[in-house]
Amino acid sequence: MTPVAPRALLAAAALWLAACGDASWDGVDEAVVRRVAEDAGRHDTGPLFAGLQGDLLLFAFLWAGLLSGFALGYFSRVLFVERAGQPAEKPGGDGLRAD
Repeated sequence: MTPVAPRALLAAAALWLAACGDASWDGVDEAVVRRVAEDAGRHDTGPLFAGLQGDLLLFAFLWAGLLSGFALGYFSRVLFVERAGQPAEKPGGDGLRAD
């Protein structure tokens, strides 16, 4: 590609976005899930975490993921490294066993 082609693609994308600026960009929840739920006779019960909105909800899920990842990583050593009642050996080839 020549350097002109990326500029032309960028200009075309900018024009397309400008033309679609007033369009409704419904997400999957509005476009599919809500319609299928209404067809099945179900109604909206509201958000599960009503007090958390916007970035605060993302921050809460970030911390939940970090804490659960730490817990899974920490406690997985019991399954893969240590045996019951026996602490893990020093890292390296000397303390590893194949049984």
